[in-house]
Amino acid sequence: MSNRVGTAQFVSLEAAAQFQAPGALITDDFQREITDALRRNSVLDGRLEYTPATGDFSTYYEQNEINGGEFVNPRSPSATPVTNARSPHSLKVKAITNQVNFGHYDVTLGQQQGNFEDLQAKDLDDMLNAVGLTHGKALWRGSDTSLSSPTTLEYRGIAKQITNIFRVGMTSSIVAGIRAKVAAMIASEKYLLRPSAIYIDPIALYYLEEEEREASNNSTQVSSLSKTVVAGIECNAILTAAGKLPLIPEPFMLSEENEDRPDNTDYGIAIVTERMIEYHYVGKKGIYLFELGTVSDLQQKYIGIKYGAPVAKGPGYAHAFGKIERPTLSKIG
Repeated sequence: MSNRVGTAQFVSLEAAAQFQAPGALITDDFQREITDALRRNSVLDGRLEYTPATGDFSTYYEQNEINGGEFVNPRSPSATPVTNARSPHSLKVKAITNQVNFGHYDVTLGQQQGNFEDLQAKDLDDMLNAVGLTHGKALWRGSDTSLSSPTTLEYRGIAKQITNIFRVGMTSSIVAGIRAKVAAMIASEKYLLRPSAIYIDPIALYYLEEEEREASNNSTQVSSLSKTVVAGIECNAILTAAGKLPLIPEPFMLSEENEDRPDNTDYGIAIVTERMIEYHYVGKKGIYLFELGTVSDLQQKYIGIKYGAPVAKGPGYAHAFGKIERPTLSKIG
């Protein structure tokens, strides 16, 4: 029996080498830190209320009236018994998942090169971040048409849940539109409302700030008022009937091409009572991470999954969603 060995050859390193000199042979390498400025979540996710779901359909009750109360003769008082209706509402829990696989050969080669741990950590982190990114976008723009009778696997977006709507036309003041809607909410005799924030498309915020910059009488003082929205982040604020409300730029806000004027965009804006926006979760607030066993394909497989769904309680009175028509500005990326 004979053994055959491949023939050795001389090869040139010129193509692989960046620099050659006496005592030096420098070949290509790369920075261990990968340039990454990608967005991974929405501002709203850090401010909404997380609460455990009550079941596959998470149920809560809403009361919309207080009955009774009448003037009577103090010398012959009498009262009529009343009841206050409380209506049930439910939302279907949804799931978001993602997966990353590491082939055995690539794992082994990466370990031999000494960079596998760093790359694996980033890939796992990015896999989970992709779940968070999908979640953040769908909080506002999820395509489902009903909370209790789902028609898609996505969330019912908060912008689509809110039924108290308003519009700001091309020639109308954005500031006036916001202040008028907040005033109408505060003026309610039926509901005790306290809007806490204004989420607005960043381009709509630009137009609002331009409007204020060019105004001869800046009575709302947008540029000189600010409010902290999350730790380390401070936003401009606007004076309203509800006090000083932060103007929070939200890149995932629902915005659409104007139906009548294609060169214009209807930029979204939401005036919200944040304590009445909830995320009903199953298991835990964050994302589960599972490592699957190695099978015949010799791959390490990791799966991330998140269970839950958002709900804007009081969609017809506690919040308001508006569209601001302005010329289209192209977004980066």
